[in-house]
Amino acid sequence: MNNHLNKIALSSITAAVYVAACLVLSPISFGPVQFRFAEMLCLLSIDYMWAYVGVIIGCFISNTFFGGLGILDMVFGTLATVIGCGLAHAFRKKLTGGYPLISALMIVIANGVIVGIELGIILETPDLIPLYILEVAFGELVVMLVGLPVYKRLKADIDSRLS
Repeated sequence: MNNHLNKIALSSITAAVYVAACLVLSPISFGPVQFRFAEMLCLLSIDYMWAYVGVIIGCFISNTFFGGLGILDMVFGTLATVIGCGLAHAFRKKLTGGYPLISALMIVIANGVIVGIELGIILETPDLIPLYILEVAFGELVVMLVGLPVYKRLKADIDSRLS
């Protein structure tokens, strides 16, 4: 029971940190060119299901209250995170130099494609969808590359505290 409560608490903390990071960094966390540093937390979903749940909740709350793009962003922006984190978890055993680069790339691709298409639809500029995909993927790639060393450090700390 205690372990279950710990996971609920960790999931809640993850969601709260995601929302706080989006709020504090909102000028760069939304739009076609976005550097949503809260997305670094997606990397934790590679190893921890509680993080997967926390990131999804945090993404939904952030898109709902700070994104300003309405129901489509609430649904499809969050769906991009669900798919990206799910694929990242599926590729968790594929390491390159000790880092889950393929997992990180799955997060980049899912968000780039889904959010890029979503932006083209919401902004009524379907001809710009390829550009939106590249812009969102670029921002996500930057965040993942910055996040990989952070993830590795957090994972070591989490594993030592949970064992």
